[in-house]
Amino acid sequence: MATRMSHERRRAPRVPERVPLAITHADAVVEAETKNLSASGVYCALEHFIAPMTKLQLEFELPQGDRQTRIQCSGVVVRVEPIITSVDRARYNTAIFFMDLVERDRMAISQFVRRRLANNPP
Repeated sequence: MATRMSHERRRAPRVPERVPLAITHADAVVEAETKNLSASGVYCALEHFIAPMTKLQLEFELPQGDRQTRIQCSGVVVRVEPIITSVDRARYNTAIFFMDLVERDRMAISQFVRRRLANNPP
């Protein structure tokens, strides 16, 4: 009899949160919004396909009370899920793993996620 594994593979907790995100790819900036966020990466919907294993530059700001914490880092696309909305239009749910996040920024994201989870438990 086969058993299903029910544990989460992610090491960092994630929170469903919409945060504006600027992605620089091939000398162009793509504006997006996160669907969820963790100290490991982001999940967002994009209008254009970006292939897995593509390296990107990311920039976003996290609300921290009455101020914003700016996060800048590189990332790599680790998963793409096409969502066909019509014959001539698609969106791509894209998972991006943070590659060179400095510890200060990783801690800021972790604290942001923990606060959001404490205020809105799953």
